[in-house]
Amino acid sequence: MSESKTLAIIAGGVGGAVGSFVGVAIGGTTLTVTLTTLVVAILVGAAVIASAVIAGDVEFFASADGE
Repeated sequence: MSESKTLAIIAGGVGGAVGSFVGVAIGGTTLTVTLTTLVVAILVGAAVIASAVIAGDVEFFASADGE
């Protein structure tokens, strides 16, 4: 598995876990929990990817063939 795919899986897992924790902790209606979870998961996932790229651990280059 390539580094970028591995990073995407890690970012998704971390983002989803933190997002669901925050969503449930804030509480409210089902829609509020869902939207909070989604927003936090995206923000945390993006932060994980950005920090890895900034640290130079992963080179992220998009190409037409997905490699």
